[in-house]
Amino acid sequence: MARRHVFRTWDDYFIPGTSVLRNKFIQPGKPYGETDPIKLRRLEEGAAAFRIEELAKHPIEGRFDYEHMKAIHRYIFHDVYEWAGEERVGPMTFMVKTGPDVVNFPPSDPRAPQDVPYRYYPAGPELGRAAEEQYRRLAAKDLLRGMGRDSFAAELAEVWGELNVIHSFREGNTRSQFVFFSQLAEQAGWRLESSYFAPGTTGREEFVAARFYSQATGSNDRLVQVLSRVIVPVTTVGYACD
Repeated sequence: MARRHVFRTWDDYFIPGTSVLRNKFIQPGKPYGETDPIKLRRLEEGAAAFRIEELAKHPIEGRFDYEHMKAIHRYIFHDVYEWAGEERVGPMTFMVKTGPDVVNFPPSDPRAPQDVPYRYYPAGPELGRAAEEQYRRLAAKDLLRGMGRDSFAAELAEVWGELNVIHSFREGNTRSQFVFFSQLAEQAGWRLESSYFAPGTTGREEFVAARFYSQATGSNDRLVQVLSRVIVPVTTVGYACD
C-alpha cells in the first residue's frame, strides 16, 4: 500500500518542481500523479462531476456544520486528492486570487482590469475558528428554516459570502459549497436552480462577480441579488456542478 503524503505547508500540495497539484492519477513515470495541468483539470472535473451526481441522489447526512462540509468535500474529491476533506494548511499569510474589477465595472465588462487581487483567510487556527463560527451562526438560525424567500436569500448570501472568503480547502471550495447549500436549501423548503450556475453562463459570471464584490467591499448585497433569482420552492432535487 502506498504511503500517504503529509501536507504541512503550501509547497507540499505541489508535485516537486512544478505548480501542478499532487494527485491520485499515478502511473509509470508519474509517481506524484498526472503532471499535465490540462489533463489533470479534465480528470478532476470528470471525477468530481460524477461524485456530485451521486450526492444529488444520495446526500450525505449531517448537521450542516464544519464536519458536514468536510465530509461533502471528501466525497467529491477523494478520487483525486489525498487531502480531500481536510482544511488547507497554507498559505500562512492571506491567500490571494486575481480577478476582474467588479467594484467599478459590471460583470463581463471587457473594459474591466482583470488582475485585481482578492484576499482570503490565511491558513491556521484563525481560519478554523472563523469557519466554526459561521456554522454556529447557521445552527443558531435553525438552519434557515421557516423563512420567507427574501429573508432566506439574505441569510443564505451572508453565510455563503463569509464561508467563501474563509475558503477552507486547497481546491474545490465552490463545488462543495454548491452541494452543501443546495442540501441546506432543500431542508429549508427551497431549491437552487442549478442551471443558472452552469460554467460559461451569464449567471455563473454574475455569481463569481458577486462573491468578489463581497470580498472587496464587505457587502453581500450583490450576492443576495444573484441568489434571489435562483431560489424557488422545493419541487425536485438537484445540485449545481462547476
